[in-house]
Amino acid sequence: MNKKAEIKMFLEFNGKSINFLAMNGEYWIALKPICDVLGVVWKKQHEKLQNGEDIYGELSTDQGMVAADGKLRNMTSLPEKFIYGWIFSIPFSGTMSDNTKKNLKSYKLECCNLLYEHFHGSITGRKELLSIKAKAQIEIGTCMNTLDPEISLQLERATRRLNRINQELRNLDMEVIEEEKSLFDTI
Repeated sequence: MNKKAEIKMFLEFNGKSINFLAMNGEYWIALKPICDVLGVVWKKQHEKLQNGEDIYGELSTDQGMVAADGKLRNMTSLPEKFIYGWIFSIPFSGTMSDNTKKNLKSYKLECCNLLYEHFHGSITGRKELLSIKAKAQIEIGTCMNTLDPEISLQLERATRRLNRINQELRNLDMEVIEEEKSLFDTI
């Protein structure tokens, strides 16, 4: 095992612990324990990975991890950033128990809610900031036309607000750029 690797608890899920491997600044999570916790048949998911039916087969690799029996085993794993999408990609099947379907459905709905909140929040947050910026620019223009002492004070305040808003917009833009760049890190 790599000298920089260590195994830690990943999460508690349905009363069971799922471990991960921290290696070179990246967290690798074994897939079989997740299937076990969700009640999904591991063999079918493993075949799907091996057959290259989706992107996760290319991204997965065997990592030495401690299995449920306490022994060190090579386990098919994914980096943490792909785990959530992989779970989302698990299809419902007629052989799944009602409880498994319920757990998987609950997880998928939570994923949808989080994706919506992330993207919707980014879009509406930017629109709101642009609207506030436009109002501030109009206020500055008005002040510039009438430069008496009270208006000068308003101008100074509006300029400060505008500068803060511009900084927030730059920060949001940088977050979006970093997220988009990370999409290409695995290609």
